[in-house]
Amino acid sequence: METKVKETENNYEAQIDTTVSTIESHVEKKSITGLSGTINKWIDILEDHKGFKTIAGNLSKLKDAIESKDADKIVSLLATLGEETTKAAEKANGTEATKIKHLGKALTTASKAVAKFS
Repeated sequence: METKVKETENNYEAQIDTTVSTIESHVEKKSITGLSGTINKWIDILEDHKGFKTIAGNLSKLKDAIESKDADKIVSLLATLGEETTKAAEKANGTEATKIKHLGKALTTASKAVAKFS
């Protein structure tokens, strides 16, 4: 059982690394196109966890805002998600906490970047 928990934790950490890379890549390209797949993965993961329903809901709103190309809403939601994710990192431990905090910072940075190029 403990091995399965460790595998799940490692999978989440790998998913966080991939998400941060994806966000940073899109910021560099000044593009938000193609983020739906990453967002859907996180919605699926977080919907099942009690403490993350608000984040999952905001991810769903972000996906809708991207699809409708609503730049103001995208900026606002990325900033909110950055704050929520950074707060969530406080509940995690060790490497996972560091990675979640890094994800929060990447989301906040993305909100500022999108505000500049939208």
